[in-house]
Amino acid sequence: MAKWQDGKTVKWQGGKVARRQDGKVAKRQDGKTARWRVLFSRFSVLPSCHFAVFPFFLSRKELKIMPSNLFDRVAFLNMTPLFAEVPDSFSIQISEMMSELEVKAGETIFCEGDLGDAVYLVVRGTVGIEKKGIKLLTRNSGECFGEFALLDSEPRSASAIAETDVLLLRLERKDFQQIVLQSRELVFGMFKMLTEKLRQDVTLQAEFAREQERVQQDLRRAHEIQTAMLPPEDVKTESIDLSGYCQPAAEVGGDYYDYLLLDDDKVGIIICDVTGHGFYSGLFVAMAKSCLHTQVKLDYSPQQVMRAMNRAISLSMKRGLLMSCCYLVIDCRTNSLTYSNAGHPCPYHYSLNTNSLEQLSPTDNLLLGIRGFEETKFTKEERTWEEGDVLVLYSDGITEAEDANEEQFGDERLEKIILENSENSATSIKDCILNALSVHCRGTAQSDDITLVVAKAV
Repeated sequence: MAKWQDGKTVKWQGGKVARRQDGKVAKRQDGKTARWRVLFSRFSVLPSCHFAVFPFFLSRKELKIMPSNLFDRVAFLNMTPLFAEVPDSFSIQISEMMSELEVKAGETIFCEGDLGDAVYLVVRGTVGIEKKGIKLLTRNSGECFGEFALLDSEPRSASAIAETDVLLLRLERKDFQQIVLQSRELVFGMFKMLTEKLRQDVTLQAEFAREQERVQQDLRRAHEIQTAMLPPEDVKTESIDLSGYCQPAAEVGGDYYDYLLLDDDKVGIIICDVTGHGFYSGLFVAMAKSCLHTQVKLDYSPQQVMRAMNRAISLSMKRGLLMSCCYLVIDCRTNSLTYSNAGHPCPYHYSLNTNSLEQLSPTDNLLLGIRGFEETKFTKEERTWEEGDVLVLYSDGITEAEDANEEQFGDERLEKIILENSENSATSIKDCILNALSVHCRGTAQSDDITLVVAKAV
């Protein structure tokens, strides 16, 4: 490739200098003659002009019979890292093997997983290289992509998408392999290009590792903050025994539980489950806690708490995230339990008086956070709550937890454990359920948060 030094002298990458003796011919220091051609071409990639001047060390006869578009391609190849050192005679053969391809902005050139059979050179425009929807890098004029296809027939490791209208040159593997062994310069160019790609990959991997570490630090902080929003310890008063547990499936989960000691020997208990995991689910949880603690100072009745939380979440959060929620108020003086349930798994109530276990009847099947239902009014149900009674609130991460054979823990196992341990403390009942769950799963990773709250009247 020629590099301009002044208006009359050019220098090749090998260090040899040619000086134009007239308007048409230049002689290199080794005595070879170059003939000059002015290219008014779309293959010209020099940014400061609309044409380029290139020397070709060919005979007059060869120059005369060469098509103009082939001149253009050879001139372009001489400016690319892969073919810069290749002699003109080989550049001409390669140019004849290439095909042109015009792609509109937004169109896919090839997809991840496609069989690779060609390399592409960008003549004009910009191409983005993506993997699983994540942009890795871009290729601009003079650069190539898909080069591994020249060496093997493995599937493409990434997708190539035109970011602008692009003009490409396509060289198939079979044609490249036909000529590569005839030119040591081409082999050298291939090694040079792959070495540069390896350096780029190492740099990208280092940047990715640093970014991943920053993300993990943020997630760890978010996890610490979310954990701090849960009750710090079990609660036991003269009237009630409370114990809870929450284990997110990811660093930041979408489950939340809380209990509040209210006036006149009353206790509020809440359990929520946000769809999905991650940042937005965690933000849902933070909003739910803030709204709950604000509303109970004004009116802690189940209907009003649910209505306030629904309005706050519906008006503030992005579309697509919803939350199931069950909120109860236990009045230890009147021995009553009042609750509202917005689409959450129905809690279990064990009655010591009747020695029976049943689920609380559902009240509202509407999840919290649905746009257009901000002013929905929620209903309530009431039950008796007597000494020795047990209440178990849980997320579906417990009943739907699977073992290695994809068998779920299920409602029957949960019911059996509650009945067998109803005489124990709230903490003991909770631990028995979690131990049985651990035995069932036997280390199998779970895809959902696991949350459990046990209350017992004493």
